[in-house]
Amino acid sequence: MSYFFPPILIVLGLVIYQVSQKSTDQNANPFVVVIMAYLIGIVACIGGYFLIPRQDDALVPMMRTVVWSALGIGLGAAAIEIGFMVAYRAGWNLSLLPVAVNVCGAVLLILIGLIAFRESLSTEKIIGVLLCIGGLILITLRK
Repeated sequence: MSYFFPPILIVLGLVIYQVSQKSTDQNANPFVVVIMAYLIGIVACIGGYFLIPRQDDALVPMMRTVVWSALGIGLGAAAIEIGFMVAYRAGWNLSLLPVAVNVCGAVLLILIGLIAFRESLSTEKIIGVLLCIGGLILITLRK
């Protein structure tokens, strides 16, 4: 796969995801909607598993090595799904919510990267983060 395919896939998925979240029936139980979405996602992932050349020959041993990661991904994904749906129902705008939560998440991940993974942060990146935080403040100000 090309270098640019994954980010393009993420952007397309993000747009479909956010528009679908915002368009969900307000009266629908958010947990039922997420269960349905995950069932569809599971079918898509099973299809992808058979379409993309596999690097692992032994599925069960591989699954044992990723159980904790999968647990975190699953719980994090469920929190994201329910959080977005409830936020849209509370009145957040489609044009604002994803930006706000992604900037906040990025700042937290930078701190986690620095502390837990010993990643470095250049002056340019620090300036970029400060600009993002400034932008977040500007776009969330209410008149």
